[in-house]
Amino acid sequence: MSKEKLFRVVGQEPDYLSPEESQELALAAIEMLQKVERNYIGRDSVTVRLKGNDPTMLICASDLHAGSITTNHKSILELRDYALTHPNVGLVLLGDEVEGLKEAYLNTNTARTPIDFQQQIDLIRHMFLEPLANQGKILAMVSGYWGHPGWAEDATTINTWRLMTDGLDIPILRNGGELNIRFANGQTQSMMIWHNPPGSSPFDPVKGLRDVAFMTDERVRADGYMSGHIHRVGVAKEIYAGSKTAVYYISSGTAKGSSSTTPPDRYGVKLGLDLADPLGQGVIIEPKTKKGNGKNYPYASFRQGQVAFDAMRILDKTESAGTTDELLEEIRERVEARPTIKFQSGSSRVSGAEYTEDAPGGTVKIKGKEVENPYSKMRMRAPYDSLTYDIQTRLPIALHLISNARLGSSSEGYDELKQYEANLIASNPHSLVVYLRNMIDSYAGSSPDRMEILNKFRDLINGTREQTLAIMMCESLRQGSWGKVVGSREDYSAPIAPGSYLANETGVPLIHHLSMIKLGVGPGVKLKEKPLYVGAFADKLLKHGSYSRPTFGLRRMYDLYTQEKPGFVAGGHMPHAGAMTFFDRGNPVTDHPILVAPGWFAKYVDTMGKGNVMQGAEPGQAIIFMPGKTQSDYLALPTVNAAETEYLHDALTLMQGLEILGMTDKVLKRTR
Repeated sequence: MSKEKLFRVVGQEPDYLSPEESQELALAAIEMLQKVERNYIGRDSVTVRLKGNDPTMLICASDLHAGSITTNHKSILELRDYALTHPNVGLVLLGDEVEGLKEAYLNTNTARTPIDFQQQIDLIRHMFLEPLANQGKILAMVSGYWGHPGWAEDATTINTWRLMTDGLDIPILRNGGELNIRFANGQTQSMMIWHNPPGSSPFDPVKGLRDVAFMTDERVRADGYMSGHIHRVGVAKEIYAGSKTAVYYISSGTAKGSSSTTPPDRYGVKLGLDLADPLGQGVIIEPKTKKGNGKNYPYASFRQGQVAFDAMRILDKTESAGTTDELLEEIRERVEARPTIKFQSGSSRVSGAEYTEDAPGGTVKIKGKEVENPYSKMRMRAPYDSLTYDIQTRLPIALHLISNARLGSSSEGYDELKQYEANLIASNPHSLVVYLRNMIDSYAGSSPDRMEILNKFRDLINGTREQTLAIMMCESLRQGSWGKVVGSREDYSAPIAPGSYLANETGVPLIHHLSMIKLGVGPGVKLKEKPLYVGAFADKLLKHGSYSRPTFGLRRMYDLYTQEKPGFVAGGHMPHAGAMTFFDRGNPVTDHPILVAPGWFAKYVDTMGKGNVMQGAEPGQAIIFMPGKTQSDYLALPTVNAAETEYLHDALTLMQGLEILGMTDKVLKRTR
């Protein structure tokens, strides 16, 4: 028998909610607060519309670090003024616009920042953001990352990106958001944007961006991917095996600690690093039209971007007016029909005996009889360690990097290469060629048809002989099978030295792995009166090759095996193709060396093993060299497929030729 309670609750105010009612209200409150929270975070996607369809230049304004004593604030003002004074130029803000303050970094940050955080925000708003936003020049600002503005957010929960942009109509993207640029004709180009990239590599600044692209279905992959944060420049455009379109990647430089006129960043000094890489990266975009596909051209320096932008604007105008072919013909008639190419034997170096082929034997034994070998008296041609050419020209030169035709294989790309040579090289005398590795299949030496295969390659070379600078003495031409008798007794092929045969039959020099070619390009009659373009050419990549990163092995060749640093490295044997430009302040010929991984004319690659047969990336890679009168005129622009090579070479030729003829303004007015 239970005792009756002395006190019993008979009323409460307000009444308790039932568990079911409490749960329902809590979930409803969270749902509403989620909407509020989402409103304070950067957008997943921002779409901006352009008022026209003209080529548009986008500049990465990344890591400005306004307020730091190590920042070159003059470069920030120059960036602002360039965008304000040029039409169709916009900025994408990739983060760390201000220096911020963090107690944990007392010596490298707080003691080196003479103004407080509020003053930094006021400075960047009034000096930079407001004048640009007033003209609609800023497409978006990335937000929500751990970084210098993020320090204040973590310490106070104040959204510093909203403070910087309040009332300025600057869209805020989340870290890793999508920016879409819609042209007046409705065509859109897209890019994914981060401040701190989702992965890193000490030798590959765009690794994290590429990893994201690879994990994305090609049908929904963005046109480009951008990031800042690491203060290292890497600008790449790549085309992958089996892919229909190229993708570009940009890792941007910084205004902080990247100039010799300001103090270095003490954080970098403590890490033992050199100065950071400077600003100047971006991309030029064009919409798809009835006359052609959409285009994008990423650039690694302001100068490269400005020249490409001017050239693409001119080509866009002449294409609209239907006068491109007429003007190019006029330029070739009145400015220059073809360049003059002079081999400089005095400054070219032949390699040692270790690179030279063994001479084939004087006789071969057939049916027990000694038969004279018709190839035994050939002159043995040693490859060159270094070749120098003087290219006398007033117009841009395109160096086509041809590789991977695999002549003699069941998947050879003979027809494709022959058509390419006819359309892009033979028809344009300002196109030059270097034949790189794998032009002949690695098993060709053991084929009874090997002389037919060699002669096929010989005839291709002779078709562009006056424009061909070198043939690589690659692994395929060094197989021991060339030194043996092959075929039946009645129809045999005697031992031959294939490299020397090709050099003798074409008159074109041989090169070997990491040989250099030096090109003086300009109108002067002396080599020293023009910029010198120096390239190293790779056969295989000494186990540094990457099946997923086209230029990774080439960067390691540059870093580890080229003691005389070149302006570009081209070649390799990987299935993907593309080009990357990075920054090297210590390079004697250019601050912006280029890496180019050529694609495949053959239908299948032969470097993956028999169980991994796959299509290779699209060929057509080249580097375009601008003519000049001194080394300061050095300007090289890489291209990643045949279409890009053709249109950019035409654009630069138009720009240069019309300027020489004094017709630029007339043509632009006529085509407006």
